[in-house]
Amino acid sequence: MITVTPLAPREWDAAAAILTGANPHEPLTGAEYRRQMQEQQDWGHGWAVLVARAGAEVLGVAGYHQNPGSFHPRRYALDLAVAPGVQGRGVGAALWAALDAGLRARGAESARILAREDHPVAPGFLTRRGFRGDRRYFMSTLRVPDFDPAPYAALEARVRARGVRIRSLADLRAAGTPELTSRLHALMSDVRQDVPRAEPATPLSRAVFEDAVLGDPGLLPDAYLIAEVDGTWVGQTACFRSGASPDLLTGLTGVTRPWRSQGVATALKLAAIRAARTLGAPAIRTDNATDNAPMLAINDRLGFVRGPASVSYVIHFGRG
Repeated sequence: MITVTPLAPREWDAAAAILTGANPHEPLTGAEYRRQMQEQQDWGHGWAVLVARAGAEVLGVAGYHQNPGSFHPRRYALDLAVAPGVQGRGVGAALWAALDAGLRARGAESARILAREDHPVAPGFLTRRGFRGDRRYFMSTLRVPDFDPAPYAALEARVRARGVRIRSLADLRAAGTPELTSRLHALMSDVRQDVPRAEPATPLSRAVFEDAVLGDPGLLPDAYLIAEVDGTWVGQTACFRSGASPDLLTGLTGVTRPWRSQGVATALKLAAIRAARTLGAPAIRTDNATDNAPMLAINDRLGFVRGPASVSYVIHFGRG
């Protein structure tokens, strides 16, 4: 018999392992998953994590939370995954029934979930329950040991000639940079405005930035890079590493509007690849909306290989 209840404290690792199995390009540990939900709690967001069990065995996990960068009080992001050996036995259906009831009880307007378009079960499962796919994303991967920087030497020289200097967060901290957190927050707030996304961007508060970015245990200070011109910060990229994988995951690469199309984003990516090599990372992963043509073009030129697309599925409650 399958039962669905809120996750117990001892089950974070099992839940994270099931989510990682379903999304191997976005691995996480139980401690990381627990921290993400603690942040939701601290920010006053709505969240829940449910598990499906047969006896004491965790068969699947589902949850909802809210996106601080696209916040709406009645819109949610979802997770739902079933252990491979028990798929097709009603575990996902039981989890969704509980999730659906919880969201409706909260007065949810809509909810979104990502699913690989080549997954054998997920697209049909979601469509049958009223979800509609409306945006696609690529996860792209660069094998760090195979990367040859030589073809980009001239581009980096041109960027340097324009006065662009790339500095790491580790360097900025060591230099005692004044108002460092405020400046980092302001830069990210600026460059994220034009990033294509499924829901409209909302301001990222200073508190959320400190918790979710600077306070993330997976943030790599040597791979959080700032492009500077005459003391003005004009671009950034940031890499993180989960305790569940040696690979690096790119958080956000962006350049201020006056400095776009001048090679700054590529120079930042090249500096991140060098940092990844120093850190011994076998790969860097990054995800982009399929309509983010400029960043996809940069990644393609650098040799990032696109995986199958993921589709963002949305369900609107009360619409059948």
